Amino acid sequence: MELEKLARSLKEAYPDGWAGERESLVTLLVQKGYPRRQAVELAGALEAKGYAHFLPGERPRWVFTRRPLDLKALMRALDHEYQAFVGEGDEEEEALAFLTARLEGDREVAREVLEALRSAGYVETAYSPELLRDRLFFRFPEALGLWA
Repeated sequence: MELEKLARSLKEAYPDGWAGERESLVTLLVQKGYPRRQAVELAGALEAKGYAHFLPGERPRWVFTRRPLDLKALMRALDHEYQAFVGEGDEEEEALAFLTARLEGDREVAREVLEALRSAGYVETAYSPELLRDRLFFRFPEALGLWA
C-alpha cells in the first residue's frame, strides 16, 4: 500500500488523531493487520514523509494529514509569527487564515492542523487585552523543545 493511501485511510478512520505515546502508531498499524516489522517501517515512513505527526504533552497523540507537511515549521511559525498576525473575523477564522496562508491556500488541511493542535491541547481561546477580543493562543513548548 502506498503511503498516501495509508495516510488518507488513517485520517478518515481517526480524524482527531490517535491518542497515545510515540510507539502507539506501530501498535495501531499492527492492529490494522500489518506484521510488526512492516508496521515499524510504515510508521517511520509516514512520519518521515510528513503524513503522521507525533504531538507530545499532556494529551499526546498522533495526527494524520491528507497531504504531507512540515508540521515543525508550521508550529514554529505559529509560535513566532502568529502573535503579530491580526486577521479579520473571529478568532477561529483568524487562525485558519494564518494557517491557510502558510499551507499555500489549502484551507482543508489548515482546518485539519488546527483541530489536531486543539485535540493535543496546544490551542486555547482567551481574551486578548491588546485586541479587546477573544483570540486563539498556541502553546507547545514540549513539541518545540523536542525539535530544537
